[in-house]
Amino acid sequence: MSLVQDTLNRLKLSRLDRLLFEGQPNDWPNRHVFGGHILAQACEAATSTISDEFHLHGFHSYFMRPGNAERSVIYDVDPIRDGRSFATRRVVAIQDGEAIFALSASFHRGEGGVSHQINMPDVPPPEALTDDEDYYRKALRALAAPSAKHRPVLPFEMRSVDRMDLENPEPKDSVAGYWLRLKEPIGDDHDLHARLLAYCSDFAFLSSNLRPHAMVPRDPRLKTVASLDHAMWFHSRDYRVDDWIYYKTEGYWAGQGRGLARGALYRRDGLLIASTAQESLIRLTDEAKAALED
Repeated sequence: MSLVQDTLNRLKLSRLDRLLFEGQPNDWPNRHVFGGHILAQACEAATSTISDEFHLHGFHSYFMRPGNAERSVIYDVDPIRDGRSFATRRVVAIQDGEAIFALSASFHRGEGGVSHQINMPDVPPPEALTDDEDYYRKALRALAAPSAKHRPVLPFEMRSVDRMDLENPEPKDSVAGYWLRLKEPIGDDHDLHARLLAYCSDFAFLSSNLRPHAMVPRDPRLKTVASLDHAMWFHSRDYRVDDWIYYKTEGYWAGQGRGLARGALYRRDGLLIASTAQESLIRLTDEAKAALED
């Protein structure tokens, strides 16, 4: 079975009751529960309770506890409101009787109106860049996961414009970006494409706040790095995740043990299809804190 098909199978939910669903976590060598996986499943749970004329246009979410990769996740949907133009759902992801994640999602029928966007930056096309797969192999080796040395983790191909060097990291601009696309074509189910866009919107987002400090997520100076929340707004339904998408990420503030990033996802022809924002926990070791004070 291909990595893409395995990911799609693991993202599928089982319906336990009208507003109750069960899903399986991602299967990663480091047993880390990927935030994008939980996001995608929560979006599916919410969408499954909405009429077809409504489409997801935005969500706000909070990661509250680390997920357990050995246990299934229960998604409890609260149908907060069904209006004429908008509908709202709240989803709580539960393991062992405790909430690990909460999402508030808004759905809209869509309507005509004024239109403009911030343009896509001028960046090299994906064909001019090298694949990031080696980068993730190095990351897995840093995690001491020998069984995963030659095993791809992500179902998306990624090509960074200005990749951090894991072996010799140097300070870089907090504004970065990369091209991404699903490694295999999928069908025309737009709701699936939207869920997968939410899935990949968590890639390398936190890292944008580490770049100015010559850090990567596994830097020994870091005690804990984790996503605290994640928000996303969908601007278009005319895109495919199995075609190239450019993700601009910007870590525009860090302090008090946290970092705030924002992002923009563009279709290859420059159409802005979605925007993101995320706050993360960036906690230094005691030694690293002391070194900053010296």
